Amino acid sequence: MDIEEAWRRKYRIDLETPRLILRPLIAEDVDWLADLFTDPEVNRFLQDDACPPEKARRTAEAVVYLDLKRCWFGCWAIQDKATGNVHGWTELSKLRPWSGPSDEIALSYVLRRASWGRGIATEAAGRLLRHAFEAQQLERVMAVIMAGNTASKRVLEKLGMRAIQDAESSTGTNFEYFQIDAPIVRQNPVQ
Repeated sequence: MDIEEAWRRKYRIDLETPRLILRPLIAEDVDWLADLFTDPEVNRFLQDDACPPEKARRTAEAVVYLDLKRCWFGCWAIQDKATGNVHGWTELSKLRPWSGPSDEIALSYVLRRASWGRGIATEAAGRLLRHAFEAQQLERVMAVIMAGNTASKRVLEKLGMRAIQDAESSTGTNFEYFQIDAPIVRQNPVQ
């Protein structure tokens, strides 16, 4: 087994919460991903605008293809245990060269509109955050949201993340940066 496959088996595993299964993306996820990319409300804080259907499908195919190549970080589909429906995805990825404070690992999530307001983003992102600290042993996790995205800001605050900086991209988009450090595990002193 090569090193990439060994990493994938260790880090890109299914994760569970009381209501959800988080699983790495598979080829069959292209359809619901394409639907997300065409929804203007979902894309208001995701990208500049919703994609036309053809471009949304190509984007979804690229997301799945690239995710299958990732070993350590990547996207997890958020699937409902009771219904099997997919609510969206949550992700750990390297911060791209934003004009912000670091090049660290960032937590993100995107949900279908029908899944908004039900605590799903908090539950899924919280589980992936725990995975980042426990299994991947990250020291810190970042998050970046577009300014004005109050729903995502509430999710991050519920997860214990704190705002650390505002920044403007080269295209004039305002972002808010959040961070959380790994919890300190206290050992019982030897008596």
